[in-house]
Amino acid sequence: MRDYKLLLAGLILLLLIIFIAIFTWLWSSNRKNIDPLPIMANANESSATTQDEVNTLTDSTLYIKAEEDLQAPLDDIIVSFESRYPHVQVVPSYVPASDLLTLSNANPSHDKRSELGADIDMIIANDSLSADRLTPLQAELKAAQDKINQDKANISNTDDKKVDAAETDNAEARTLNSFSYALRDKQALEGVILTENTAAINFRNFLLSSTGQDILAKYDYYNIEGYKNSVNDLFNPTSRTQEASNANTVNVADALSNGN
Repeated sequence: MRDYKLLLAGLILLLLIIFIAIFTWLWSSNRKNIDPLPIMANANESSATTQDEVNTLTDSTLYIKAEEDLQAPLDDIIVSFESRYPHVQVVPSYVPASDLLTLSNANPSHDKRSELGADIDMIIANDSLSADRLTPLQAELKAAQDKINQDKANISNTDDKKVDAAETDNAEARTLNSFSYALRDKQALEGVILTENTAAINFRNFLLSSTGQDILAKYDYYNIEGYKNSVNDLFNPTSRTQEASNANTVNVADALSNGN
């Protein structure tokens, strides 16, 4: 009888341990901030940082320049972002729209980081950023990078140390491609990454994640609903898509009779 009780107690203890392990795994998984869908990245961008890599990131600073109308939602997002990436400090600078697309005096609080070619990592607009609007900024970024390359070449050639141009480690300015992070009154709101700072890519992905979109929605900025609708149409066609499909359907008998 005693052996039976011990066996029963052991079984209950084993089930309890299994239950605790499953609960702990579910709890830790639900704490992760998962992007709702894969996010497209440029070929020169690194992939999104995984949760395991978050804890191994070195301390870094992310400099953002944004329109002053975006201060309230971005301040809210930055608090949430920094709690997810404790090793990253976000330094925002809010300016009028007329001062947004320029590198000069972007962040007077810190010196220009010569290795990046710009003193800001990301620009976030309360409007669309067309290729035409980005052209002057691209030229300014290229000029800044060319100056850095020239300064490096001059330093390498000091003290009568000649270095061939082919051997000079010249970096190219980043090609600017805007990304849409929200909609407001059917107008796409866009941002652009200027440097190779990994934190900038992570912040872009955070804006597009369910957490970032939920915060933006509190300030009447929307995007994720349209994203979800596209997915719903893909896996569960709505009446709208079904009607479009029916409209495009051709009756085979009618087609043959018309052909005759």
